[in-house]
Amino acid sequence: MNDAELGGIVRALRHRHGWRQTDLAGKAGVSASLIGLLERGRADLLSLRGIRRIGSALELRLGWDAGYRGAELARLRDADHARLAEWLTRWLETFGWSVVPEASFNHYGDRGRIDLLAFHPATATLVVVEIKTVIAEIQDLLGALNTKERVAPALARSLGWRAAQVVPFLVVAETTTNRRRLATHARLFARLTLRGKGAVAWIRRPQEAPSGLLLLIKLPDHNRVGVRRAGRQRVRLRAATGSVEASHSRRWEAAEPA
Repeated sequence: MNDAELGGIVRALRHRHGWRQTDLAGKAGVSASLIGLLERGRADLLSLRGIRRIGSALELRLGWDAGYRGAELARLRDADHARLAEWLTRWLETFGWSVVPEASFNHYGDRGRIDLLAFHPATATLVVVEIKTVIAEIQDLLGALNTKERVAPALARSLGWRAAQVVPFLVVAETTTNRRRLATHARLFARLTLRGKGAVAWIRRPQEAPSGLLLLIKLPDHNRVGVRRAGRQRVRLRAATGSVEASHSRRWEAAEPA
């Protein structure tokens, strides 16, 4: 949507309400001149806060679309997701997990794909890994994770895996925005009780299933991978010889969103 289209929508909604520009300005807490600018397609002259206040007064939901050289932005995000999934696959396999990437399902109307479906044969434990480079719609994210956890046992059986316990595992790219989103909506993520150092230790030696796992991980590069978890102290985990971590720097940082 361009500025002119946004202006036309604002004008149409104002007319539907039977408001003058001064009426809308009063409800939004802005000047009438700003309403006029926006309706003429001059959103570039308004602050983002001002546009949001006008949209809120009209009950207009504003979604923001970032563009970068056409479809290249989407490809860049997909590449980050794939890079993180590839690293996690190698890491899980190091500790004896069998991993199926992009496991698709169609189960009684539930359709989708599980980023990584991992099975630990020695303990008959199934882990449903959801990878997010950006946390956007939290309700959709948690709803999808619950659905995938529910259908995972049937999908695992089709692969010859008989799971005794199923654990949801949310892996989030470590960014300031993602940490802030997790902190703001901490109660919604409360079910994912085992985090950071504890989650890593459990993956290495799974025992009784926790209600869920959560890790914040810096996008892998050739030099180092950081992981952040609950608490503000920094920890350094000892990597097993020959493990995936051995190809990276050893620092795993701990810090749960406050």
